[in-house]
Amino acid sequence: MRQLKTKNFNANQSHMIKILLILILLPAPLFLFAFLCNPTEIQKRGRKQALKDLVRATFSAGISLLIAICTRPFTFLCELPLIRKNGDNTPILMVHGLYHNKAAWLLMRYRLNLAGFCNLHTWQYNSFTTSYPELVLELRDIISNLHRESGQKVILTGHSLGGLLSCGATQQPEIEKKCAGIITLGTPYKGSILASIAIGRLGRSLHPASSLFNGENRIGYPQDIPKTAIISPTDELVLPWPNLEPDPERFSIKRSRALGHVAMLYSREVSSVVAETIRKIQQT
Repeated sequence: MRQLKTKNFNANQSHMIKILLILILLPAPLFLFAFLCNPTEIQKRGRKQALKDLVRATFSAGISLLIAICTRPFTFLCELPLIRKNGDNTPILMVHGLYHNKAAWLLMRYRLNLAGFCNLHTWQYNSFTTSYPELVLELRDIISNLHRESGQKVILTGHSLGGLLSCGATQQPEIEKKCAGIITLGTPYKGSILASIAIGRLGRSLHPASSLFNGENRIGYPQDIPKTAIISPTDELVLPWPNLEPDPERFSIKRSRALGHVAMLYSREVSSVVAETIRKIQQT
């Protein structure tokens, strides 16, 4: 009987290890495609450094995929009380990216709270039933309500599409006056060619050829508040990589170590950069 239990345990353990390895290696084809899309960038870094970046980013993307899957159902955890003792009461609104929900911010929210920020808010939208212009209008209402309730200017933190929504919402001068600054993580400022295979009109609208990035109705940016873009040098979803970079005359650009697109949300290093940037915004 003991031998049978031991065999079953070893078999289950083996299956779990296989599942974990599959999840970790699942993003590898995307990263290989990303490298093929960025030959100039790879040449600049050198093959050895590029290989290190590939391995590190693939591993981080696999782990973040596992975290995202496990935490996605637990959006209610974003409503848990925060540590407020001697906390900084600046309102911070966190906007998730395409196909995610507000559970994306669970670790970042926890770390920012430990860093002393206690007025943290998340907003959730449906990635399949709406459009960019509709979401911008909704976000403007959220910002206005938060500004009115707190009596303070809001700091926006957006991941991926969330960064574009934050910029679009504050493009309106009336809303910009209610905000203190914007921080973005892995935002496709010039779109991504992977949007051509995205599901839903919102996802497809992120293609570089879309009207969001071209013509009179393209995304605009607020003029008078500080804007910081945090970028991973090895992003598997925003391609090619130069599309991650906003206008350096309008934005402060900070680069993390090689991380997967979603992994930026769970990185301790990125959380520290966000906290540091919030403090700098407060001092302006």
